[in-house]
Amino acid sequence: MASLGPGFALALAAAAGAGIAMQAGINAQLGRHLGHPLWAALASFGIGTVLIVPLLALWNVQPPDLARAFSGPLWIWTGGAIGLFFVVMALILAPITGMGAFLAAMIGGQMIAALVIDHFGLIGLAVRPVTFARIAGAALVFAGVYLIQTPKP
Repeated sequence: MASLGPGFALALAAAAGAGIAMQAGINAQLGRHLGHPLWAALASFGIGTVLIVPLLALWNVQPPDLARAFSGPLWIWTGGAIGLFFVVMALILAPITGMGAFLAAMIGGQMIAALVIDHFGLIGLAVRPVTFARIAGAALVFAGVYLIQTPKP
């Protein structure tokens, strides 16, 4: 996967972002039909779990070394909880705020976290110092949040 060119990688990231926008709305509708947003979250994670099994087989992914996996820091196991938080927040908040405002605010939060993670090289990633341009880019994202959620005359 690392052999992907940067342009193609960014196109795939944009496609993933489009999928996230659809996922939140789809799961919100599923939650209405199942009677509660948490049932939709369970269904979403269950379907994802079922669909990843054929990918493991197709790509011939070997089982993990559990001794090595459990020797890492505890925080490496928090991704599922963070994913659940996102899915539940999308289910609850997107119908209230609208998809554009929800995703813009979410991306704004991602930008702040990304700048901090990059600047300090957190969670095992390389250090990429915060620059004025990067701060300005994040500020523009928040300007977009304001413009998207503000009612127009």
